[in-house]
Amino acid sequence: MPSPQTLLLASYGGRITDNLIADFGDYAAECDAFDHGLCLADAADFGLLRVSGADAASFLHNQLSTNVSALTPGQGQYSTYNSPKGRMLASLFLWRDTLPSLPLAEEDSLPFKGRAGAGMGLARPFTEEGAPVFFLLLAADLAETVRKRLSMYVLRARVTLEDVSASCAFLGLCGVDVPVSAPACLGLNALPPPRHVQTQGDITVAALSPARLLLILPSETLSELWHKLSQRARPAGRHLWRRAAILDGIPWITAATADRLIPQSTNWDALGGLDFQKGCYPGQEIIARTRYLGRTKERLYPAHCDEPTVFPSATPLYSPAFGEQACGLVVNAAPDRQGQIMLASFQTTAADGPIHVARPDGPVLTLLPLPYELPADETPNRVKL
Repeated sequence: MPSPQTLLLASYGGRITDNLIADFGDYAAECDAFDHGLCLADAADFGLLRVSGADAASFLHNQLSTNVSALTPGQGQYSTYNSPKGRMLASLFLWRDTLPSLPLAEEDSLPFKGRAGAGMGLARPFTEEGAPVFFLLLAADLAETVRKRLSMYVLRARVTLEDVSASCAFLGLCGVDVPVSAPACLGLNALPPPRHVQTQGDITVAALSPARLLLILPSETLSELWHKLSQRARPAGRHLWRRAAILDGIPWITAATADRLIPQSTNWDALGGLDFQKGCYPGQEIIARTRYLGRTKERLYPAHCDEPTVFPSATPLYSPAFGEQACGLVVNAAPDRQGQIMLASFQTTAADGPIHVARPDGPVLTLLPLPYELPADETPNRVKL
């Protein structure tokens, strides 16, 4: 069933396909607007977890793949949550928020609407003075699963884990004109730097990349903000928002691909989502061994396919070098002006030959350049005994 956000945006002209806003009637024009201007997109692919308490920083630092303890308020980072075997259970964008100091005697929740550091107008429980608060952005279909799994490891730590997704609406400002036009749209003097987060009243602005801003706001204010921003940016659907992430080369793990890939297989090391200097966390041994004791055998590649029907995540990929055995899978895909664009993870030894989708004789991928450099493989010189 379509979500309340989907139904509301449909009333503004959005076209519903598979319970989401696919586009606003002219997808090619939305792609043109992205390439030359500014789009306001449905971005409701996300869920949001709130982690608070005196031990929140150390708890997340011990569970995630990055140096959470070093985050300062407003600073964000890409990160991963992994299984003990080193496979990604979720890809994350997380940031540290600030929480107003409140008396411990109070027990009721209160919406901190418009207060400094509050962010999103979410109801926040009273907590001890100075306790850190973190937000974890992840795929909507993984939010509650990850919250439950993290809760298993809280034990006696002073940490509270909440899934606040239902209180939020998610919009995206995206396109080449974001640095120039987005500040005026949002009433900001300047945008937060990439991978930083800024709160303006009830709106939290997360700079996921130079061309993509995620706006997180209370659901009840969605209609007002959409009406305001759509006067300055072309309305666009979920397909354009997904296409923008693919152009950035930033994959998103969903339920279909969870526990299938190690972070290096999706270039998460190139995106700063792995810290090889920090201490232990789930999967750290496997992830570090991949870096230091051998070559990364799988990598993420942007690609185009002429097939118009978008392949779902986890669709297998095939190469003549591997015969009937799959050599990888589709991580994310979205329509392009013609055909589709995708992020595909597969064996590096297959990259020089044709890559087929769905079956050994399926449609062939055309590989595209990555928008960033991959780290050099590190294999230390070993002493032969």
